[in-house]
Amino acid sequence: MVFSYILRRLGQSIVVLFIIIVITFSLPYFQTHGILAPAYAALGSRSSIYNVHVWAAQHGLTSPYFVRLVRYVDQLVFHFNLGYSYKEGLSVVQIIGLYVPRTVWLALSALILTTLIAIPLGIFQASRRNTIADYAATGTAFVLYAMPAFLLCLLAIDAFGFHFPHLPISPPSGVAPWAIFTDPKSFILPVGCLTLLSVASLSRFMRGTVLEVLVQDYVRTARAKGCGSQRVLWRHAFRNALGPIVTILGLAIPGLFGGALIIEYVFNYEGLGLQTYNAALNIDVPVVLGITILVAIFTLIGNLAADVALGLIDPRIRIEGSSK
Repeated sequence: MVFSYILRRLGQSIVVLFIIIVITFSLPYFQTHGILAPAYAALGSRSSIYNVHVWAAQHGLTSPYFVRLVRYVDQLVFHFNLGYSYKEGLSVVQIIGLYVPRTVWLALSALILTTLIAIPLGIFQASRRNTIADYAATGTAFVLYAMPAFLLCLLAIDAFGFHFPHLPISPPSGVAPWAIFTDPKSFILPVGCLTLLSVASLSRFMRGTVLEVLVQDYVRTARAKGCGSQRVLWRHAFRNALGPIVTILGLAIPGLFGGALIIEYVFNYEGLGLQTYNAALNIDVPVVLGITILVAIFTLIGNLAADVALGLIDPRIRIEGSSK
């Protein structure tokens, strides 16, 4: 039953990925010069009408839509070819391959810290409902949740770069992906800002989920049998509140990558987010679309992992899904 559940979720992810690939493949048709834009980018000042059409015919841009789509899917699925950047003179895989590990470590560090902080904080708020501590944590979470990412980054730079105990306001340029371990001090501000933005929403969700579980009949029964508050909270409420939290953590992956775009730009960290910004400024469409597909793949992997983990935590989901 577990295997069939995983296969079903995997099949759904493949369908969603195919839809994303088709949409991404079709977007270049709506840019300036349409599908011939790579020819203009590659030829530059030599982009006469004749040269453009000759170049396009040599590179298969004049083929019918569905022929190009099949070729694109074949290159992407079987060769992981995300295209070619004629402005950089490199393949898209080569370009983003330099930046993906840096962003992955940044987002992964923030995700781990978010989980370690937000889940206990949400449980603490639920156990201290309507107390001063709960109000203070809730108010702080609302402020952080409503605050734009760039504003939080600028406030952190102003506070810790110029006033309070000094912290580096930008990681060193051109660092290796694992520099977050060799020089952790330089990453305190970007990782901290990305973590705070995620903690605010996850802790609020955890608080609400635990409060919903605490009013269930089986929790009242456990209390009536003499179980202490801590036992009820951790053995009954926490375990049953994990299901929605696992789903939220899976959905947090695209949010972390989206937040990393702003944070990398503000802190001048050479990651996937900063590369996306630079590619958009340079109208380097293949790079932007390649990064879009890559982030979509990461998102689907996160959702798939969350679905599988949720099925393992709560077997009722597998049973309900198989009965439909």
